[in-house]
Amino acid sequence: MPIYFKICHNIPAAQLTAGSSPTHGHRPEYTAPERDGRFSRDERRPAGPRVRHPLPCEPGSSEAAPASSPARPTRADWVRIAIFAVPYAAFFLVGVPTWLFPKSWSLTAINLAVDTVLLIIVLALFSREFFPAFTYLRTHPFLKILLLFGLWIPVVIVQAATRIALYGLNPPIPENQQAVINAIFDGGTGLIFCFFVAIGVPMVEEIFYRHILIGKLSAYAPTWLVASISAALFAYMHCHQWQDFFSYLPISIVLTLVYVFSGKSVAYSWLFHALNNTIMVGLMFAMQGALQNA
Repeated sequence: MPIYFKICHNIPAAQLTAGSSPTHGHRPEYTAPERDGRFSRDERRPAGPRVRHPLPCEPGSSEAAPASSPARPTRADWVRIAIFAVPYAAFFLVGVPTWLFPKSWSLTAINLAVDTVLLIIVLALFSREFFPAFTYLRTHPFLKILLLFGLWIPVVIVQAATRIALYGLNPPIPENQQAVINAIFDGGTGLIFCFFVAIGVPMVEEIFYRHILIGKLSAYAPTWLVASISAALFAYMHCHQWQDFFSYLPISIVLTLVYVFSGKSVAYSWLFHALNNTIMVGLMFAMQGALQNA
């Protein structure tokens, strides 16, 4: 046996007598051989195939894959996506079927009802993915929020310049903004709707256009491709005339870039979206108040 031979090799010959054994009676001390930085012949590694452990990113590894290669949605994920995305696309990309609602309901009440149901679905199915995304603000939160204000100003300038280029010096009010203006005079229902436009609607839209269309589908296609589709669909959803597509495209592109370059933080893109909508709703209230007092 190798170990037994190593012990016997270090016992002086005078101590080995007939019938004696180094493993019985007095056991001599074992002195480790001096090392010169190399394995001695008796300390060689055991023969046999070397065991290779898989790397974290290889198939069969128990560790998670890096964030740059998102995992494909599971069957349960697709069920959640379908429950939310199908009615959203039916109502906002195809068109809201107003005949589903009582004729006595105003357009503000219909929009509020649809937005409320969709927001409840989002909170029920995607809150575990939305709220943890705020961890992006753990580092340098002030600078990141300040950056959103810095991005918002040039976006508004580009949007205004685009509408002037398309319509002339007196462009019409977009129908989406006109709906908010009409809601201001619609009593309590209108005020609740304005709150939804500022806070709730951005959450619904960010989950659909950024978190699903980019975050989930980037597991199947390049990020630039799904991001381009997302930006185009977001601008299209706000269209009532073909010119609206180009006027909404700047903010659509910036929202997409904010999401992608924040490491796909849907909470951060929601902050920018909510910032834009809140300022716009506030300006509409201020303008209507000024017109009434004039």
